[in-house]
Amino acid sequence: MNSPEEKSVRHRRQAEPSAASMAALADAIARLNADGDYVASVLTGALLAQRPVSDDEDPTPQEAGYLASSGATTPEDFQDTSSRVARGSLPAVAASTLLTSLHQSMSAESAALFLHLDEASLDQAVENGELYAVDIAGQRRFPSWQFSLSSPGKLLPHLAQIIALLGEKNWVSVSGLMATPQPVMVTEGRQTPVEWFRSGGGIEALEHIVEGQKWR
Repeated sequence: MNSPEEKSVRHRRQAEPSAASMAALADAIARLNADGDYVASVLTGALLAQRPVSDDEDPTPQEAGYLASSGATTPEDFQDTSSRVARGSLPAVAASTLLTSLHQSMSAESAALFLHLDEASLDQAVENGELYAVDIAGQRRFPSWQFSLSSPGKLLPHLAQIIALLGEKNWVSVSGLMATPQPVMVTEGRQTPVEWFRSGGGIEALEHIVEGQKWR
C-alpha cells in the first residue's frame, strides 16, 4: 500500500490537467458560440465550490470486505466507485449539471428581446415576482422553463405563483423539478410541471409537490 506521502504526490501530479486537455476544453467552450469568458468563469466557479478530492488513505481491505459482506455493494462496484470518486467524478458531475442549467437559460438581454421589454421593465418584473431570475457568476440569467410561446405574454401560466412557491429554493433544483415528470401531474401519462401548466393544469398540484418533498 502506498504511503500517505506517495499518494499525495500522485494526486498532485494527476490534478494538473495537461496542455492538450486544456486546449480541448477551450475548443469545446468556443464551439458553444456563446460568451467564452463567461462560460469559463461559470465552470471555474462551479469547480472552486467543490470540496477537493481527499488525499486520505484508501479504505482497508477489511473495510471494503465489510461493505461487500453487508450487501451494501459488491467488491467490483466498490472498487469502481472508489476509482471514479478518486478521479473527481463528483465535482465533474456538479459542474456539468450547472453548465447544463446555464445552457437552459437566457441572458437579460435575450429575455428582454423575447418579451419585448426594455431593461427597466424587465428589472421591475423581477422585483414584482413576475419573472424568475438567478445570478450565475455575476450575471443575471432567466431559466428558460418559465417562457412559453403558446401562452399569454409568452410566460408559463401561474408563473407568479410558481415563483412565490419556489423562488427561495436552489435554482438548479428548481430547474430540475420543472423538467421532471411528476406522479400528481397526470393527463395522458405523467407530465413535467412545465407541460402541466402549459396544458391548463392548476397550481395546487405544485403546492402538493412542494409540501410533500424534501428538496432544496
